[in-house]
Amino acid sequence: MVHSELGDKRGAIADYNQAIRLDPNYTDAYYNRGILRSELGDKQGAIVDYNQAIKLNPNYTNAYINRGLVRSELGDNQVAIADYNQAIKLNPNYALAYYNRGIVHSELGDKRGAIADYNQAIRLDPNYTDAYYNRGILRSELGDKQGAIDDYNQAIKLDPNYANAYYNRGILRSKLGYNQGAIADFQKAVNIYQQQGKENNYRDALDRIREIQQR
Repeated sequence: MVHSELGDKRGAIADYNQAIRLDPNYTDAYYNRGILRSELGDKQGAIVDYNQAIKLNPNYTNAYINRGLVRSELGDNQVAIADYNQAIKLNPNYALAYYNRGIVHSELGDKRGAIADYNQAIRLDPNYTDAYYNRGILRSELGDKQGAIDDYNQAIKLDPNYANAYYNRGILRSKLGYNQGAIADFQKAVNIYQQQGKENNYRDALDRIREIQQR
């Protein structure tokens, strides 16, 4: 689909509409149109397309994943979990399914359930940077500061420009009394936020440095 490659999403949707008119059983056309509808903000339209893709192919793992994501964005977290469960049933080695389900568990307040999902995502994909980062947040919230620092360490090792990981690690180091390490983390975050044009984050990290220096 040339339109999609050029970024003309509405034109691409028109192409998929035509493809579906010519072949109402064109599963991938529904799936791809669902992606575009979601990106354009038509979440309900996306769900309708994913429903049809799943109806035509009940083993379409990515359609369950994407439908779960849209349902979660709409606040339908329980049915989102059901979609991720089905994706995992179809492909027990799909790290993304565990990761996405972990996010929903976290949003529902089930922090330990979320950590279990992030653990599995990391087992399946040891380079899953965001899974370490998210698990670090939850470990911190549960009082496991060192476990959280370990996760942020790994996230930073995998992505040396992960500003939020430096920032969060800085907070924990500060709480543990490692002030110089905390300042170094916040300074690293400051530099990256500045490069990324994230002004509010940049100022916040600078304030953290000043707070430590004024103690």
